[in-house]
Amino acid sequence: MDELVCPASSSSSPSSASFFSTAGHHQELEFMPCDVLEGLLGDEDWIDEAPDGVTLGYEGSSARSPGNDLPGEPPAPEPKRRGRRPGPRSDAPVLSHVEAERQRRDRLNRRFCELRAAVPTVSRFDKASLLSDAATYITQLRDRVKQLEAETRRAAMTSAAAAAPAMAATSSLGVQAEELELEVRMVGGEAAALRLTTAVRHRHAPARFMLALRSLDLPVQHACVCLVGGATVQDAVVDVPAGLRDEHGLRAALLHMLQQTGW
Repeated sequence: MDELVCPASSSSSPSSASFFSTAGHHQELEFMPCDVLEGLLGDEDWIDEAPDGVTLGYEGSSARSPGNDLPGEPPAPEPKRRGRRPGPRSDAPVLSHVEAERQRRDRLNRRFCELRAAVPTVSRFDKASLLSDAATYITQLRDRVKQLEAETRRAAMTSAAAAAPAMAATSSLGVQAEELELEVRMVGGEAAALRLTTAVRHRHAPARFMLALRSLDLPVQHACVCLVGGATVQDAVVDVPAGLRDEHGLRAALLHMLQQTGW
């Protein structure tokens, strides 16, 4: 119904005399329009309004404004809010699970492509076969490294055994080695220039030098002997066989032969 029942009256105000009649005769009723009633009651938002200086809090309670606190009275604590506190947010966009999974698959595919390029022989192109071929190739590489290390150790032992006689000859000469100086220099690929310097007190030095050259089967192309300040200097140019075409090896062999000739 758009109208309310009200008793008839000459005025529009809802007074108590208009509702009840004291004359004792029959009471007459009227209907009041809704717009008139709304005008009398006023706006419905009057409940939310509050007087100046008073702020309505939660559940209709009022709180004083910060400027109107009474002296000596502590300010009212702010209501605590429960729940998770928002963490620091980065400017980077948050990836979804689908996007993260897609990027992970892309990285995995790139790794498989690099592995396929590194393995020389691939039996099949599926991932399981590729991993098996890569494991086999790594095992072959490890075996090759072990083989090379063993060959290096054997070569070092052979070199040490070859240099042992020269070291023994040099150490056995002792004081005599200080008075004997031998220089060896390769000339081309098949000849060597030799210079032997000894003290004058050593007799028959040229004969002993030629005997050592003959013992090593070194044909002499040119030889000369001279005395320089109390020392005998012998120069010779000899042909060197294929097995002695090394300056250090040839010098060690000559020193060893000179020791055997009774130098």
